[in-house]
Amino acid sequence: MKKIVAFKFTLLSGVLIIIALLLPSSSFRKAPTFIGIDKVVHFFLFLVFTFAYLLEFKRYSGKLPGYVHSIVLVLLFIVGSELLQLFTSSRRFELLDMLFDASGAAVALLAVMAGRGLRKG
Repeated sequence: MKKIVAFKFTLLSGVLIIIALLLPSSSFRKAPTFIGIDKVVHFFLFLVFTFAYLLEFKRYSGKLPGYVHSIVLVLLFIVGSELLQLFTSSRRFELLDMLFDASGAAVALLAVMAGRGLRKG
């Protein structure tokens, strides 16, 4: 239970991502539209998820997770969230979505890691 509380924003953002990615696309009719909006949304969803994970991990353990640990965890979530869309009638698995997911996660990871390096120097 202590870990669940410690990672509450990571879990919340993960659940919201899954919900958003599994809702029928018709649920977003009133959302702003322009070419590529879905890719921008994918980028920011995983940016937020990765920031939450890294910062909550640091608060919980006193240090940032290792690069490999972070990358594997986030990539598993990215692939898993896309695979879940195979079980819906209005969504589909897209490699380009995964690229934007990974890009958002990479920006968060690089920003946090760069911030760590700046504090040490």
